[in-house]
Amino acid sequence: MREGVTPADPERAAALDVVHLLREVALRYDRAVGEFARTAGLHGTDVRALVSLLDAERAGVEATPTWLAQQLGMTSQATTAVIHRLEAAGHVERLRSRTDGRSARLQVSDTAVALGWQFFGPLLDRLIITTQALDPGQQTLVKDYLTAVTDALG
Repeated sequence: MREGVTPADPERAAALDVVHLLREVALRYDRAVGEFARTAGLHGTDVRALVSLLDAERAGVEATPTWLAQQLGMTSQATTAVIHRLEAAGHVERLRSRTDGRSARLQVSDTAVALGWQFFGPLLDRLIITTQALDPGQQTLVKDYLTAVTDALG
C-alpha cells in the first residue's frame, strides 16, 4: 500500500476513512446545491449568499451587506452585484436595520424560502429522519465532531 493513499497506521487509516466519508457527503451536497442553482437560475455564489443569510436569521444576527461580504470572502463591489441579482430575482429584500435606521439589513424573501424548501425539503426530511434514528448521545457525538471539523476547516 502506498502511504499517501492508505496510511500504514491502522488508527490513522480508520480516521482517514471517516474523513473520506465526510468528503463524499460534501461532494453530494455540493452537487445538490449546484442542481438547485441551475434549476433556480442562480449562480453558486448566490446560493452561498442565501444560505449565509438564512444562517444569520436562525442565529439572530443582523445581516448587512458588509457582513455578507465577509461571509462570502468577497469584495463589497462583488457582494453588491450578488445582492442586486438576488433582489432582482425577488430572493432578497433590503430592510431597515433594527439597530441603526440609516443602514440596511438583508433578509431572504418568503418566496425564496419556499423555493428552497420545494427543492431541498425532501433531502432535508431524509437527513432529519437519519439523524432522529440516532440516540441523543450519538446525536451529541456527531454534532461535536462536525463542529470540530468545521473549526478545523477554518
